[in-house]
Amino acid sequence: MKNSALILFSVLTGLCYGVQTYLSIENDTLLKKSDNDYSHGTKFEVADDNGFHYLAQQNMYTPNDLKEKHHIPGERPYAGILLGGVGYEVYFDPQSPWTHYTELDFGMIGPAAMCKDTQTMIHKLLDCRKPQGWDDQLHNEFVVNGQWWTKYNYYITKWMALVPRFGALAGTLQDALEAGVDLKIGYNIRPTVRKDVVFNNGMMFRGVKGSNWYDKLTAYVYAGLDERYYLYNHILEGSFFTNKDKDLSVDIEPFVSEFRFGAVIKYDNFFITYYAIMCTDEYKHQKTAPDYGGLCLGWNF
Repeated sequence: MKNSALILFSVLTGLCYGVQTYLSIENDTLLKKSDNDYSHGTKFEVADDNGFHYLAQQNMYTPNDLKEKHHIPGERPYAGILLGGVGYEVYFDPQSPWTHYTELDFGMIGPAAMCKDTQTMIHKLLDCRKPQGWDDQLHNEFVVNGQWWTKYNYYITKWMALVPRFGALAGTLQDALEAGVDLKIGYNIRPTVRKDVVFNNGMMFRGVKGSNWYDKLTAYVYAGLDERYYLYNHILEGSFFTNKDKDLSVDIEPFVSEFRFGAVIKYDNFFITYYAIMCTDEYKHQKTAPDYGGLCLGWNF
């Protein structure tokens, strides 16, 4: 065990050296006192100076009642996802306000994602209610999904920016179209070296060199709205190719609105942000709002 931990620490240290590194934690308890719908997500990501991103993430979804051992008809099924991915920032012109990002993710949905073990362990450590229904989760299936985002940084003043964006998801996990806009207000929000990139509710950053400490500081708040149109959502509907998840699936709402807000502080090579996400119903007759909060830490050595 000690040797394995040492090897893992050495690998992570090697991955983090000389690249931008991010650790994101998303949980519904970071916004409200609940443990349902999108219950928890953990994401680890590194990005090099050539614009490539390498990531690993685990997400878990649970119904409203964790005491029930079997699927509750009309409520979302237990679902776990374990993904790896490669992304790329496309820069047609470093001075352009346009930013383009594309990503390919692949992994497993179902028991192979090990979300039952992860959530049970965390709840035991925190002395929380044990989730009882993981034996009735979506079945194992390999999934692959691509995503593409484009955004435009419109700087109204040096203190304010409007950032419209649009994108698409396609694959065996989720198929959707999305359009939205963010409003940012704060200090030093216009990057002086290379523009930042918004992705997956986090904020890409670059260390800014300057002679004074305040040249390296960026701080702002933001709020935004997204409209998403789902064609398919494996997390709620089950497998597209087989009927093995038929008894667990729910009918999705094709149009989902998402309101978000957060605060960002960046200093030199360090970055921290808190954000909150509030959504409209994702499936028919949903009892609780699928709201959650997130915390993202970033560093560059």
